[in-house]
Amino acid sequence: MTTIKERLQKEVVVSEGYLAALFWNNPDLYNFYSQEKINSKTFLNEVYGYFYGLGRELANKGIVIFDDISVAKIIQEMKLDKYHEKYGGTETIQELMKEVKGKEDNLDAHYNEIKKYNLIKSLVDLFGEKVLESDGKYNYKKMTKEQLHTYWNDKLNQLALDGDNKYDEHYLLEGLEDAVEEWDQNPAVGLPFYQSEKMTRICTGWDYGNVYIFGGFGGSGKTSIVFNKVVMSCIEHKEKLLVICNEQSLSEFKKLLYVTAMGVGTKSSIQRQRLNEGNFTDEEHEKLKKAADWVKELCEGDEKIVTFVFMENYIIDDVKKLIKHYAARGIRRVLVDTGKPSEGMSDKARWEVMTDDFKELYKLARTNGGGLNLAMWVNVQLSDSALNRRFLNEHALGESKKIKNEASVMFMSRTVWDDELTGGKHELKVTRYVPDPFMGGYKEEEFTLDKGEQWILLFTSKNRRGMDNKTGQRVLVLKPNFNNNTFKEVGWTTVYDDKNY
Repeated sequence: MTTIKERLQKEVVVSEGYLAALFWNNPDLYNFYSQEKINSKTFLNEVYGYFYGLGRELANKGIVIFDDISVAKIIQEMKLDKYHEKYGGTETIQELMKEVKGKEDNLDAHYNEIKKYNLIKSLVDLFGEKVLESDGKYNYKKMTKEQLHTYWNDKLNQLALDGDNKYDEHYLLEGLEDAVEEWDQNPAVGLPFYQSEKMTRICTGWDYGNVYIFGGFGGSGKTSIVFNKVVMSCIEHKEKLLVICNEQSLSEFKKLLYVTAMGVGTKSSIQRQRLNEGNFTDEEHEKLKKAADWVKELCEGDEKIVTFVFMENYIIDDVKKLIKHYAARGIRRVLVDTGKPSEGMSDKARWEVMTDDFKELYKLARTNGGGLNLAMWVNVQLSDSALNRRFLNEHALGESKKIKNEASVMFMSRTVWDDELTGGKHELKVTRYVPDPFMGGYKEEEFTLDKGEQWILLFTSKNRRGMDNKTGQRVLVLKPNFNNNTFKEVGWTTVYDDKNY
C-alpha cells in the first residue's frame, strides 16, 4: 500500500528532477535562489535533493561548468561516494539535463510546484490525511501554494493559532519607475464618505491597509455621524462591512438605518423617539415601509452587506479572532464601535492596555508584515477633561493619546460653542465656494453660524494621506439633523490651537 510520503513524492518527482537539472545546466541560478528559499531538504525525493545540494556546493566553489572531473573531486572531498553511487551516479542528473535543455522558461513553474509540495508535506504533518482529501472547492492538486496557505491559515485562525511577528524586506531605491506606474494605474483612493465630498477630499476616502480613528465626546453623536458617513457608503457601494459593537445593539443600529434612509433617501421623517414608542400610525407604517424599500433598492437586495456582531465583553484577542474569521470570508472593512481597553487586564494601566490593543488592530490592518490589508475604522470616546478645549488633537484622548501612532487618519468632532456663533466673542468665520455669475467658475463666500442652530466641527487631528489641522487643513463644519441622521457639509473654518492641554 502506498504511503502518503510515497504518494507526494510521485506527484512532485518530475518537477524536482527537472529543477535540479535546470540548475546544473545553469549554475548561476544558485546565486538567485538562496539557501533559505530552497535547499536539499525542500525536495521530497532524496535523489534530486542530493543532486540539487551537490550542485550548490559546486557553485559555492566558483565552478561554472559541472563536468565529470569537477564533480568527482567534490564528491571525494566531501566523502559522498556512498550516496553518489546510491543515487545512480552523475548519469542520473546528466540524462535530465539533456531533457530540460532549452526549457528554462519552465523553471518558475517547477520551483513553485516544489515549494507547494513542501508546504503540503508540512500541512500533512500538522493536519493529517485531511489535507489530501477533496472537499467542495478544495482540491490541493489544483490549488497554488498561496491558496493552500490561505485556506489552512484560516483553519489555524479558527483555532486561535496566530503568529504576528512577521516582516517583509524591500529595497527603497529599487523599482522607482514601476512605483510611478503603479500609482498612476492604481491610485490610493479609498471608499468615499457618503454624500461627503469635502470629508472625502481630506484623506481621499477610507482606504485599505489603514486604521482610521474617529473621536467624539460621550453622547455627542459619534456613532450617528459614522453611520451616515461610513456605513451608508458601504451599503451604497456594495462593500462588505463587519461592525463589531459593544455599546449599541442591533436594534439600535436598525433604527439608525431607518431614520437615515428617510433623511437621505425617501426625504420623509418621523420623530426619532417614535421608533422606541411603537404603536405606529398608518402614515408612519407607510414611511417606514418606503424607507425599507429604498434600502433594499440601494443594496440591490443583498441583505448581507453589513455583518453585525455584538460583543458583551470587549477583549482584543476575541476581536482579532473575529476579524480574521470574517476577513478569510472576504469582509475586509471593519468598524469597531467603540474601541476601549480590553477588559480583565488589571495588571496594566488602562491607557497602556488600550495602546497595546490598537497596536494589534494596526497589525491586522496593514498591507505588509503579515497584515490582512484591511480598512479599519475605530470609534473612540474623548476624555471628559477635553470638554473645555476649543482645538481638538491627540491630547483630547487623555492618557490614551499614544493610540494615534497606529492611525493613518484621525478625526475628532465637537459641537460649536455658543460664543462661536454669530456675534459671539469667538465668532467663527466660515467659508464656502459658490458659483460666480459674473466671472464664471466659483468664488469664496464668508458667513457666520446662526444662533439657535446646531453645528458640528470636524477636526483632522492626524492625516498621513494629506494635511491635518496643524499643517494647513482647515476644520470642516457640518450642519446636523439628528432626527433624520444627516450631516450636511457647509464649509471650512479655522480654530486656533490655544494649547489648552
